[in-house]
Amino acid sequence: MRGTCTDHQHPAGTCRLGDPSDPATVVGPDCRVVGIERLRVADAAVMPASPRANTHLTCVAIGEHAAALIRRGRP
Repeated sequence: MRGTCTDHQHPAGTCRLGDPSDPATVVGPDCRVVGIERLRVADAAVMPASPRANTHLTCVAIGEHAAALIRRGRP
């Protein structure tokens, strides 16, 4: 069993979302990368901490949030 079983990990939290004035923040609440124009991150990377559950629904919500911002004219 050990020879055929593997794990699968979903990296999360590599581009922390938060208050742009916080030095640990990489992405602001509008999903824009701090200090880089016209670049957004809208996936599990913006989660401030790795969740202990499946990330799928959270990623869908993050994508919907980013899409709504873009549709409202905040490119």
